[in-house]
Amino acid sequence: MEHDEELRRKVAVFTNSTLHSDTSPPCQNPGPRIAALTSWYECYYDVWLGGHCFRTIAKMHQKYGPIVRISPNEVHFNDLDFIDSLYPGAGERKTNRPVMVGKQSGTPDYMTATEDHDMHRRRRAVINPFFSVASVRKLEPVIRQHTEKVLARLEQATEPVEMNLLFKAYANDTVVQYAFGVCFHFLDDAECGKPYFKAVDMFFSLNHLFGHWPFIGWMVGKAPGWVMRNFGEGLREMWRRKWYWWIQKVGEIRTSNDPERVKSTIFGGVLNSSLPDAENTDLRLASETQLVIFAGEGTTANPKISSTHPSILATVKAKLSSLPDSPSFAQIDALPYFNAVIQETIRLHPGVSVVYGEYVIPAGVTYGMTPTILHKTASVFKNPEEFRPERWIENPKLSRAFMGFSRGPRGCIAVNLARREISVLLAALLVKYDVYEEGGGKMGPTLQVFDTAKERDIDTNSEYIIPAVARGSKGLRMVARR
Repeated sequence: MEHDEELRRKVAVFTNSTLHSDTSPPCQNPGPRIAALTSWYECYYDVWLGGHCFRTIAKMHQKYGPIVRISPNEVHFNDLDFIDSLYPGAGERKTNRPVMVGKQSGTPDYMTATEDHDMHRRRRAVINPFFSVASVRKLEPVIRQHTEKVLARLEQATEPVEMNLLFKAYANDTVVQYAFGVCFHFLDDAECGKPYFKAVDMFFSLNHLFGHWPFIGWMVGKAPGWVMRNFGEGLREMWRRKWYWWIQKVGEIRTSNDPERVKSTIFGGVLNSSLPDAENTDLRLASETQLVIFAGEGTTANPKISSTHPSILATVKAKLSSLPDSPSFAQIDALPYFNAVIQETIRLHPGVSVVYGEYVIPAGVTYGMTPTILHKTASVFKNPEEFRPERWIENPKLSRAFMGFSRGPRGCIAVNLARREISVLLAALLVKYDVYEEGGGKMGPTLQVFDTAKERDIDTNSEYIIPAVARGSKGLRMVARR
């Protein structure tokens, strides 16, 4: 590919200068000299300031251009023309994962953190079929069942609803049901599983700490259950589900006499795959469960569906009015404006933050891009901070700049599930509710945004592999008016 050759040329020039930055003049070294000399620079923004390195990287690109050195072993790109070269299609080029990703997760044995390209491909090949369009289509009855539970909770709510929490429960129940044939029933829980999700968020907040000081992640991963259970209700609940419930369900599937459960669940497929026995231990599959659940939750659990743009949602509702009361995903997916609204929402609030480099030349130098930065680059997206779904319809070529679900052979495995969940739920909400506008004269059921500030509760404030809002924020909250 032409871009491959251009990329190699630029990288060769760049790394030749930066790897010898102690003797190269500053003009040959894009990025702060301190970043090329020590990873403490990145660590300061990642750990001490709490996931703010992506902000610093954005400023570097504004100052130094489309390629910058952000640590001694990592180069960051912000160039639309090199997306396909950095994140090639499956089989085009080996894409080893940086070791740091496994360190950040604390579970280096699960698929996403797998360093070796060939091992990652084997592990992913087993799970891939369960997230194909055809397989996810069969899951639509479960998605609709959980959608009805979301609507019922909104109908019964007497207090403002934390939509982040409700959407997480919806996404979690769906993907866990698919993984094991049973779920946690967070949508039936009075708190929507709040202690569990708080503990998950806390663990995500430790990702950078584990990445820069892997021995801490190692100790946490090796800590006995009785230690972790003494660190508060949420952590106790998470640990119980992860190391007891998950392993128990894997064991049940392993010994199940129900061929339908074995055939139709993700881990039934994994256990009956061609992977060697060493790959199917309870411990590794519990770690793999973490991947499947987080992949299924990620973007789906993001409830920022243009909630602060009622006029846009009114247009979407009008488009939906031509469909049956319970439209199928195929009917919803055929509405260009509906898809544009979802695409625009994920552009501004992607489910992934830094897409770690998967192209390593020379050995030891990692390359990557950050969707949050690329999606807000004015040279790519005109008026990037503006929520404008029409941009995707007016210029279909913009889709090549979309990285909301990552890219390449290590892209989000659950993208088809996430899109279906988001579409079915958003359509159901808009069929039932209007979005409240002051003085709008709405007579039917409405959803009103409650005590929600864009900068505090909607916008990305920090990143810990996944984007996060400001600390202490309750996220988007809404009141259901009847």
